[in-house]
Order: sequence, then C-alpha cells, then structure tokens
Amino acid sequence: MKFGGKHLAILLAACCAVALGFEASAQSDKIIRILVPFSAGGGADSAARAIAKKLQQDLQETVVVENKPGAGGNIAFEQVAASAPDGRTLALATNSLVINPLLYARTRFDAQKSFTPIALLGRSPVLLLGRANFPASTFPELLEYLRLNPGKLAYASCGNGSIHQLAGEALKSGGKIDMLHIPYKGCSSAISDLAGGQVDLGMISLTSAASFLDGKRVKAFATTGGARSQMIPDLQTVASSGLAGYSFDGWYALVAPSGTPAAVVTRLSSAVNRGLTSEEVRKAFAASYIEPTPSTPGDLEKLFAQERVHYSKIIKAGNIKGD
Repeated sequence: MKFGGKHLAILLAACCAVALGFEASAQSDKIIRILVPFSAGGGADSAARAIAKKLQQDLQETVVVENKPGAGGNIAFEQVAASAPDGRTLALATNSLVINPLLYARTRFDAQKSFTPIALLGRSPVLLLGRANFPASTFPELLEYLRLNPGKLAYASCGNGSIHQLAGEALKSGGKIDMLHIPYKGCSSAISDLAGGQVDLGMISLTSAASFLDGKRVKAFATTGGARSQMIPDLQTVASSGLAGYSFDGWYALVAPSGTPAAVVTRLSSAVNRGLTSEEVRKAFAASYIEPTPSTPGDLEKLFAQERVHYSKIIKAGNIKGD
C-alpha cells in the first residue's frame, strides 16, 4: 500500500498524539497528591502544605495538596481508600479518620483496614476553656462549681462527633459532672461565641484559641493531652488534676491506601521524618500550634488501634451520634 503526502501527515500526527499521551501519563505518574479533608486554612491544611513542600524537595517529585472538605472528612478519606496503592495518593488524616467509622454506619473505610500508615506528623492540644468572667479560675475550682450547678452550664465543641466533643463527654463522665453540649460548625465559631459570653465553656483546639487567650478574652483551665504541651507549657493537664488516665490529643498523620508496598511506605515515611526535623517545617508547624512528632509506620498503626478502643468506649457510653 502506498501512502500519499496527506496520509503520511495524518499518520505522523496520530503518532505524535500517542507520544504526547504517554508523556502526559508519565508526568502524572510522578505527582504525589495529598488530600486534605478540610477547606484551605487551619491546622490540617497548614501541616499538609508544610510537609508537602519538604517532600517535593526531598523526593524530587511534584507534591500537590488538594482540599476535599465535606461529610466530616469522609469524602477525602473514601477517595484515598479507593485509590491505587502506589503511594501517589495520600490523605492528611486527623482523629476523625478513627472516629468517623464509629459514628457513621455507611462509612466506606476503616482506619486500620483501608489504609497503610505512613507517619504521624504532629500533635496539637485541645484546651478546656471558659468565658473570661467565669467564676472559677482553676481546674479544681471549675469541677467544684460544675458539681454544685448540675445541668445549668453548657460547653461548646468544634463539631458533633469531634475529638472536642469526645473530650467533653469523657470529662463529664470522669469528673461526675453534668453540662449541656453545644456542637458548632468548626472551632472558629465556637471560640467566638465563648469569647462573646454566649456559652460558658469550650473544648477547643489551641490553633483557634491562641489569639483569644493572648487577648485575655477567654480563660484556660487545662489541656486535655496526656502530658503538658510544649506550645503552652504552663497549663496543667486534666489528668494531673485528678482525672487519671484522661488523655485527648489532636493529631495529624499521613496515610496511603491499603496494600501500598513496603518499599514505598519506607521511602515516604523516611522523607516525612527528615522533613519534620527541618527548621522550615518546625516554624510552619509552630505557627499553627502543632508539635512535630516523628514516628514510624508501626507507631502510627499502634496509635490507630489504641484510639479506636478509646473512642469506642466514650461513643457507646455517651450514645454519641454523627450528624
């Protein structure tokens, strides 16, 4: 068969199109995507962008952050769980990765079965706060006041089924107190109403509360973590004030789809931990009140298992339901 000039031009164009298609595919294969289950801004987004920048420098590959808010984080988590296990699609996970499957019957992922742990990024304190003119000034005084006024006060949390609500419900149970829970759509609105005196108390992340504390618009009684936070070292813990074993830390981590090869996990985890030691990441984390927490994939897997048991007990005891 003979080809004329016109046929040859068409054939060459087709070949070029195929070549360009392969090139585009090859380029996309070199992109690592980190899906953040919240809108831009805030602690999770800041942590993802800081570590993404270092991963890109370390791995010499393009790393992009995509914000996928909605359904309490489930949209992003379900998308990552269903992605190819090649280390190219990751999720910036928070406590909600473990909490959500315990709250929502139709959740299409499980923290331990659907994901491969990569690394813990950091921890961020949750604080027990009060309006500026609250009559108590210390945590023991607060407990005493609450016990003398059962059911008369309310605390704000950053959302129904959030780590903040779980911390509040555990405080009610362990401290033998009764107070109303008012869930807000995020920490920003919760801290604003607390500062305005519309609500008495709040379980709110330090990331959102810091400027209000600096301006003395709210008062802090304790941190809910198992140990004092480097971010606010003078503030005692709830556990050290008499409620032994009480511990609720906000945390951020990176996870990949289940089945991601061990070599890929090791490569990503090692790069994350190198990034967490850099001054650039530490400064970015500090600006969002996040304490860098280098770890191994095994450490993160253990954390998921412990948190699942911890949260399950509180959710069942408090009959907590998702929205």
